[in-house]
Amino acid sequence: MGLVLATADPGDIIKSAVSDGCAALDERQAKAVLAAYGVAVPEGGGARDENEAVAIARRVGFPVALKAVGPHISHKTERGLVVLGIQDEETVRTAAQSLLERAGDPDASLLVERMLHGARELMVGMKRDPLFAPHYDLKVAPLLGCAVTTAAGVINNDAGVKIGESVVVFGIGGVFTEALKDISLGVTPLAQRDVDQMLAGIRSATLLGSFRGMPPVDHAALTAVILAVARIAEDHPAISEIDINPLIVEDATPVAADALMIIDPKPAGERKATQEPGATSPALPVPRPDLKPLFAPRSVTVVGASEDPLKWGGSLLLNLIDGGFAGPIYPVNRRGGTLCGLPAFQSVAELPEAPDLALVTLGATQVNAVVEQCGERGIPVALVVAADFSEAGEAGAAAEAQLAQTARTAGVTLIGPNCMGLVATHSRLNAVGFLELRPQAGRLSVVSQSGNIGVQLLAAAERRGIGIDKYVTVGNEASTSALDVLDALCDDPETGAALVYLEGVDDGRRFVDVMRRTTRQKPVVVLRGGLTEYGSRAAASHTGAMAGAADVFLAAAYQTGCFVRTGPDESLDLALCLTALPLPQGRRVAIMTLGGGWGVLAADELARNELELALLEPHVLSELDKLLPGYWSRSNPIDLVAEVGPDLAERTLTLLAESEAVDAVVVLGVLRSPSTGWTSDDDARVGAGRGTPVRERFNPAEIAFLECTNALMERTGKPIVNVPLRPLDVAIFPGGAQHDPVILYSPVAAVRALAAMAWYGEYVAAQDDPPPRRRGNEDQR
Repeated sequence: MGLVLATADPGDIIKSAVSDGCAALDERQAKAVLAAYGVAVPEGGGARDENEAVAIARRVGFPVALKAVGPHISHKTERGLVVLGIQDEETVRTAAQSLLERAGDPDASLLVERMLHGARELMVGMKRDPLFAPHYDLKVAPLLGCAVTTAAGVINNDAGVKIGESVVVFGIGGVFTEALKDISLGVTPLAQRDVDQMLAGIRSATLLGSFRGMPPVDHAALTAVILAVARIAEDHPAISEIDINPLIVEDATPVAADALMIIDPKPAGERKATQEPGATSPALPVPRPDLKPLFAPRSVTVVGASEDPLKWGGSLLLNLIDGGFAGPIYPVNRRGGTLCGLPAFQSVAELPEAPDLALVTLGATQVNAVVEQCGERGIPVALVVAADFSEAGEAGAAAEAQLAQTARTAGVTLIGPNCMGLVATHSRLNAVGFLELRPQAGRLSVVSQSGNIGVQLLAAAERRGIGIDKYVTVGNEASTSALDVLDALCDDPETGAALVYLEGVDDGRRFVDVMRRTTRQKPVVVLRGGLTEYGSRAAASHTGAMAGAADVFLAAAYQTGCFVRTGPDESLDLALCLTALPLPQGRRVAIMTLGGGWGVLAADELARNELELALLEPHVLSELDKLLPGYWSRSNPIDLVAEVGPDLAERTLTLLAESEAVDAVVVLGVLRSPSTGWTSDDDARVGAGRGTPVRERFNPAEIAFLECTNALMERTGKPIVNVPLRPLDVAIFPGGAQHDPVILYSPVAAVRALAAMAWYGEYVAAQDDPPPRRRGNEDQR
């Protein structure tokens, strides 16, 4: 194979390598591709022998680097096929002869380049990730010579394949790359904001600025390198991996000192497009299921209904009735008769009408036939509780695949199997079995791949007074996934924010698409399991979900504007704040504390979360001097020094919230303290707390303070978070307006929630044509 000129078309270089059966482009070919995409490479050229090498060295100037390259040569440094810093022609000649002999490859040639001078070594790379599969644009399949298979058969070759997302990596390069592991990731396609986040996301980001007399790295040039790698990945599906390491910063310019591109002659698009006839390709656009009958059914049937509360069919039926569902409820039991005071029907076929939702509580062996009957009767949605499917092994997986196919054929949207049901508070639909859930109506919707995690979240919400709109468990996701439900919630006006428990994602591209669409409209918190090796194994045995690479998932989540948390309490706290509080307009926070210690902890946490202590204006300090003793701190945090006085807390909070220098306020220790007159009599009055209405869990002074908090949020649009002095199970105070005061359990929790909200506000503001700011729209209430 002859040498390829740097001016050659990148497509020709890659096609030639593929036709020759090469596993990779050699360094000169790889750099030719990079140069065609605008990436700086060292001056130099390719040589067949020592005479040509000397001529090139003479042209570019000494010192030079000399390397042996070829289609079968890799790991050049380890094999001694690189000589650096050559200062004269004779050494070039001797080294060239030695390298060609050592390469032992008749196709080997030489690469002669000017030596780069720079102390900072970076790296940029790309790898196709199986989680982020290709998607099809129905135009270019003939270029790859592949056919695309769908549930309806084979699309003709006017259809086409487009390579989807790849993972781009940026970080510290050089020989210690693997040891340092100081990298950040981005999932294509990359926007400018995504690249900025990648550059700021490494631990050694200070090296990109002015450092020890070196100028800052040219930000635009470095961004161009990252975007060029992403474009190469999109334009050339045969390239499965790119590695530019080191990317040496010479003066301020990043220059590719070494480059490798791995070739996969059977590209990802072709692999994905050759499925069995009749199979549904996950890479093809999938119709969004209509979940309106699930969220707000006009009538419901319980198939497998019973009067025994210890059975799923009994507990689910009782919960529906006791929850006050307003529409008709049709129990189905083969014995007929009457169940819980309702006439029972012996089969789905006997129902007097086609209900919107079937809740199937029969055993796994009977479910397939029931779903088929639902289709025949015209029931649009069936939720299957039964287990013993894919989570139980190969036989169960086969039964689950058959169930999904039956549902598709019957035109039934399938939820489950192996799930616990759903709750839709605005529809008074309490369709869960095994236990009773009665959360109050609110604006937070919960979607869970795990029934017991979902139950824990809803039980905590009920206990703490957090309002819930919808709760859906998806179980094994045989047909309808958690992402499908989230996608539907994006357009649901009653849902203000979503909390999603995921143990795995088997379609990364859909994850990116759904998150990008949803987070532009409303915030999403992901409670994520399976991020570690242990958790991933447990998730696989639990639901059969594919966890995917943790770092890639986290990068995709960050890039698409959703939050990832690993603890139920923190997830619920953040989701609550995102539904109840206004988003901060900046990162300046005032801390108002009854005592100094909590103020110190909160200030530390501000610094750790890239928030700022607001610098109080002179007139604010002057007014505070009139309220507080002369020995108060006269700075932020504002230490109330345990002062107790009429309206002191309210007046102080008002000064802070109305200050132009403050974007958010954290209030520490005022609730459940002497400042609001809390006494042991109040402890006795609220008792256990759970059965007491929320407003009655506070004394009059606390109610006045919380109403003041609410009024300030409405007037200023600034979030205010309270942390009580003593434990308080209530997490929200019903303000009766657009926003509601939130009460969290620690200074750290309060600051972390505010930091997340500030980040989300910046994310939404950075989107092209952003939607109206959340909760500023009255019809979303």
